[in-house]
Amino acid sequence: MRASVRIFVILSTLWLGFCGVCFWFILKAVQNLGLALLSSISLAILGFLTAILSLLSYRIFVTDEQQKRLESLQTEWQATQNALRQLLSQRDQLGLLVQLLHRFVIVTTRQDIALTLLRELPPFLHLDKMEIVVFDTTTVYGVWDGSSSQMSIEELESKDRDRIPSWAKEQPTRNIAQIHNSLLIPVVTDENIIALIRLERSSRISFTTDELRFLEAVANQTALALEKAKLIAFLENLSITDELTGIANRRHFEWRLSEEVERARRYQYPLSALMLDLDHFKQVNDTYGHQVGDIVLQQIAQRLRRVLRRTDFLARYGGEEFIVLAPQTPADRALILAERLRQVIAESPITVSSDLQIRITISVGVAVFPEHAQNGNELVRAADEALYKAKQTGRNKVCLFELEPAKGGENNVRA
Repeated sequence: MRASVRIFVILSTLWLGFCGVCFWFILKAVQNLGLALLSSISLAILGFLTAILSLLSYRIFVTDEQQKRLESLQTEWQATQNALRQLLSQRDQLGLLVQLLHRFVIVTTRQDIALTLLRELPPFLHLDKMEIVVFDTTTVYGVWDGSSSQMSIEELESKDRDRIPSWAKEQPTRNIAQIHNSLLIPVVTDENIIALIRLERSSRISFTTDELRFLEAVANQTALALEKAKLIAFLENLSITDELTGIANRRHFEWRLSEEVERARRYQYPLSALMLDLDHFKQVNDTYGHQVGDIVLQQIAQRLRRVLRRTDFLARYGGEEFIVLAPQTPADRALILAERLRQVIAESPITVSSDLQIRITISVGVAVFPEHAQNGNELVRAADEALYKAKQTGRNKVCLFELEPAKGGENNVRA
């Protein structure tokens, strides 16, 4: 600014000098002082106007350049702000991914994985609604509703398929699909789609590219967590399931027995134990071989499982022995259940092949907690003793454990 004023003063001085010279030459030419003075003044004014216009043009040019620079700085500032927001968003996304990874390391079931996602994603992504469906032999369906801030999760059997949302029944793609204000995220393994996540958000706020990349990472982590949960469930099932018959093994039974006894003691209801043994099963193995014997055991287990209630627990106790725990079942109803099991085995032969059918019967011993026993071991021992009585008195029958009268007129549980 000072330089432009200095230039203006110098040019004005030079121009005044030029005007003075012109005045001298005009006065000498026309010999008229007034006309020479008027011409010089006009020339000076014209010069000053030209200088002022030049200065204004220069100022306009400088102002325009400064405006452009300001706009450039504002654009750079906005870009820096956007980059900073993006970095902060990516930092938050990375933090949530790490948090999800830690949670997924701890949880071991599909329900826990779904609950973790329903808790963490809606507030982070400002969702209006979130749904998740995890496919397997049974379907896990979870919902978070922003209008009520309520969350629910349930396991649906095949018979409950009509309760699965329609969007989960359609053939989904293996890529994230955005439909209006909702986003459908497939959770994919190498083989197939094992889960679907549906997100809803206000149509005024669309999902950004960064959020889509983040959700892809979440889907990949979820796939790994679900595969881990499936493997854990398989290993747990392998450790508690009898390999031959597919029902619970003795280890699982002993764990369940202690649990059911404690529950029966706490809520003061009867717990019945039914010990079942195949009659003359050794003859089957000796006559037809152990492979045929295995087929017989498998079909016996299937028949028993079809008759038992959902609350009953069936396990293979060892060899050709099976045991059933029937919670909230007193002695009279336990005898009815045992007789039903005996009949379903005796009423028709076991079909091994088209040309081999084997008729099998079972003997059943029944005992009830706390009527016949004070703990789990006593309950099994009492049911086994009742089974021994059924064997000794003709087989293919049901016997209830009986208390031995003790000295003094009281009843003792026989050990």
